[in-house]
Amino acid sequence: MQVLRNLTPTARKEHKCEFCGGVIAIGEKYERQTNNYDGKLYDWVCHCECSQVASELRMFDYCDDDGLDRDGFIESLNQYVYDNHYDDEIDDIAKDWQLPYHELVKKVLEELKKEKIK
Repeated sequence: MQVLRNLTPTARKEHKCEFCGGVIAIGEKYERQTNNYDGKLYDWVCHCECSQVASELRMFDYCDDDGLDRDGFIESLNQYVYDNHYDDEIDDIAKDWQLPYHELVKKVLEELKKEKIK
């Protein structure tokens, strides 16, 4: 895969985040990457927060030459939440961490930011 361009535009229409599957709303900043893979051009769009959490959790370190896809992103995000917020009393993820993926991403980033401040 060859990265041809990286931009952080403001959405003029709704998009779907390639990582979390959530909506990138009109007026929201997002990341757009134009790539060439085996002679085929395509754009990859995602929330800025999703890209940031992928970087913070070093998700790119564990992917193959094809890069990080949605399945790998969700798996890594779920593993982080499981490792850090499993509640033995309810035998499940803590209730306040059972969120849609984009909201979960934002909550993880808040937590990581607090840990850096400590």
